[in-house]
Amino acid sequence: MRIPLRIGATVVLTLFSSCSVLADDAGAILPVAKRIIYPGDIITEDMISLKPVAQARGVGPLATDVESLIGKTARRTLLPGQPIPRVAIREAYVVFQGKTIPVVFQSGTVTITGVALALESGSAGEMISARNPDSGIVIRGVVQPDGSLRAD
Repeated sequence: MRIPLRIGATVVLTLFSSCSVLADDAGAILPVAKRIIYPGDIITEDMISLKPVAQARGVGPLATDVESLIGKTARRTLLPGQPIPRVAIREAYVVFQGKTIPVVFQSGTVTITGVALALESGSAGEMISARNPDSGIVIRGVVQPDGSLRAD
C-alpha cells in the first residue's frame, strides 16, 4: 500500500512543482536552498528548489514560494535542504554605509539637492541617517529605489 502513495506523491509533486505550497500528511512543499547560501548573498533562482518538508516547529513563518525569495539577500547562513525562515532574508541594500549618496529635500515647488555620507546601509523604503560632509549635520531620510535619500 505504501508504494502507490509514494508514486502518487511523486506525480503530484511533478504536476504541481510550480505551486507555492502543497499540504500533505508529512508537511508541505517549500523552497529550500540547493547549496549553502551565506549572509549577504543575493538569492537567485538557481540557488532554490522545492522540496517536501515536514512541519518545522519553533522557526517562525517560513518562505512559501520561490518568487518571494528571488532578489532578496540572506541575513544568515541558509543550509541546503532546510526550509527558509522569513526572518532569514531581507530586501537587498541600495545604499551602503560609508558611501556618498544624493540627498533630495522637496517642499512644495522647492527642491534642494546635495550629497551626504550614509551612516547606515538601507533598502528602499527604510529610514536611515546620513551626514552632510561640509557641515557635519546628521540628517534622516527615506531611501529611494534609485539609491538617493529623501529628507523630510
